[in-house]
Amino acid sequence: MSLASTYAVVLNWNLAPDTEECIKSLEAAGLPLAQIILVDNNSTDGSLARLIQVFGHSIKYAPLTENLGFAGGVNVGIRYALDAGAQWVLLINNDTVVHPAFFQALTVTIEARPSWRLISPLILYADEPDLIWSMGDRRIGPTLLTRPILRDEPAPADLPAYLAADSLNACAMLVQRDVFEQIGLFDETYFMYAEDADFCWRARQAGFQLGVATRARMWHKVSRSTGVHHPQSRYWRIRNQIVFYRSHSQAWHAWFLFSFTLLRTLLLSGKDTWAGRLGLVRINWRAWLDGWRSKLHDHARA
Repeated sequence: MSLASTYAVVLNWNLAPDTEECIKSLEAAGLPLAQIILVDNNSTDGSLARLIQVFGHSIKYAPLTENLGFAGGVNVGIRYALDAGAQWVLLINNDTVVHPAFFQALTVTIEARPSWRLISPLILYADEPDLIWSMGDRRIGPTLLTRPILRDEPAPADLPAYLAADSLNACAMLVQRDVFEQIGLFDETYFMYAEDADFCWRARQAGFQLGVATRARMWHKVSRSTGVHHPQSRYWRIRNQIVFYRSHSQAWHAWFLFSFTLLRTLLLSGKDTWAGRLGLVRINWRAWLDGWRSKLHDHARA
């Protein structure tokens, strides 16, 4: 990987201070500001004006007139990066900061694992900087279900430098140009959540290899835009996981996933009721129904 051929796509929505910190960390790690694309998802808090005041015209701005969600927003940035000749595109959440040796570690990884076309760094919690937030997922048997690798555990001192994975988190994902050209962009059906699972699944089905570069480290502030119990967050998480299952399952597997999501929604609603979050119970079931009855769309193309 050459930094000269790498572009970063940062999506902002009403979080200018975090976005500023993220961009400055990318620059400190060696990425030229001219290769950073800021997509503003129709912020309403003056974010864009503040960021222009800070960075001037050193970075590329893509202001949107409506909130396209995560998938639609990053697709705008990806298209610009590909048109600019990017060979690698780094998708990175704006509520993150990277280590100064971040790009150096990614470059070493690409040289050591030349067959990898989608790479995630080790993502740690910002408020618990040695605790793993995401390090990829592995598939459970022949199902579409996955399990996280060492989620919520301290990063081991003897952690291997390279770990293969079946799915990566789009909080930070380095993607080679060929992947977009072959499988298209993120599916905007998802708006937010599960779009990365869908993208990684399609990449795996197309024969691309995925992995985690554990020496490339970053810290995530986690759920600053929408909390874990925020109604909108809850709705999209449940609905979109089901849409993902429907998009890629067949025959017996679809019935298995129908039963699995039904049971999971029952259990989640029970927990919400016990905790007094009665408003979320209605959200849970609306999301479950919408997931199983919503129309499926074609994937976005490059």
